[in-house]
Amino acid sequence: MLLFRWLWRLVKLVVWLAVIAILVPVLGLAYGFITTGPVDTAPLPGIADGAPPKALADKVRAEIPGYRRPPESTFLTYPEWAIVYAARDYAGYVKENQPSGFPYWSYVGRFWQDYAMMIRASAAYSFNFQNHQMLAVIGTSHTIEHGVQWAYENTIGRVTELAAGKRTAVDAYQARVAADYAAFLDQVPWYEFPYAEKRAGLLAVQPAPDDGSVRPGERKLAFGLADTVKQGYADLIKSALAATADPAFLDIHVWAKGPVAEATRNEPDTALEHDFGTDGTVFVTKRYQAFTEMIPRLIGKGVSFVEIGGNDEIMITVLSADPVAAPEGARQLFAYPLPADPDRRRTGLIVAVRRLHTVLPALAGAGAKLEHVYDY
Repeated sequence: MLLFRWLWRLVKLVVWLAVIAILVPVLGLAYGFITTGPVDTAPLPGIADGAPPKALADKVRAEIPGYRRPPESTFLTYPEWAIVYAARDYAGYVKENQPSGFPYWSYVGRFWQDYAMMIRASAAYSFNFQNHQMLAVIGTSHTIEHGVQWAYENTIGRVTELAAGKRTAVDAYQARVAADYAAFLDQVPWYEFPYAEKRAGLLAVQPAPDDGSVRPGERKLAFGLADTVKQGYADLIKSALAATADPAFLDIHVWAKGPVAEATRNEPDTALEHDFGTDGTVFVTKRYQAFTEMIPRLIGKGVSFVEIGGNDEIMITVLSADPVAAPEGARQLFAYPLPADPDRRRTGLIVAVRRLHTVLPALAGAGAKLEHVYDY
């Protein structure tokens, strides 16, 4: 009888988890679609200008494995980065403030709004099941994690915060961990983060003489437990990916013109693949934030782009204090103030790859800072 009761409880737990796994993305996307409007999906004017010779383009696609990336992924990559930006904003906030004041639910809503907009933006392309499956999973995790942290920080966290009356040594340590995590996500998946190592560092923090014992003890217990759960979940994800998924493409192939060989000479993890003379050069380099930071350097050295990931349009985001107009060769997809810092705005644009060398300097001249190029 005891065994039957335990089995029944296990079945109910599995059912509830399944219900949550279904309801969170359904309700999240419903909120996202209701609270955002349509995006302009018409082809960019002049996007085909300067296209490479078709025979040469076909040859490149045939001879370089992984050269062409799915075009819809430039849009569907963005919601992943929205979670990275939430981590960055959290790190910036807790550097000076207590975590109880962070707008957790605004970032939950922002993820689902971003995802809904990107579904609209990519509607003309093939349905990428793998991308959507991944976004539903990470969006659900993001929602649950932020919801739990909001509830905890605004109950028990508020009590120990008032008891301490100030930021303690443990608060400062957790702020540094948040900054480390945000920087880590620029180039490496979250499940590779050393949660167990950070937990050990947390438990080793020595309180300042006037920190008291309540806040340090509560922070160590709560975040130590959270790090334990996250490390276990990360290990589970790594095992599942190793068993069932193809490794992520960590490189991107770029077709460019100008002094490509000289401009890329000192760029790390970058190699020339084919030199086509006046038709340009194909090189391979690392994806993610490293690639974003490389692009303005190459433009500054006289490089222009023909294709990135085998495509002729790509999405970017910029940050600015004031609204920015889309330069020729680009179109705005969205713009909104950051939830934790309303004085800054994020603007998303779709850009013709062969106009990147003029679009990015124009945006910089208007006071916008390049945040990311979404390299499929």
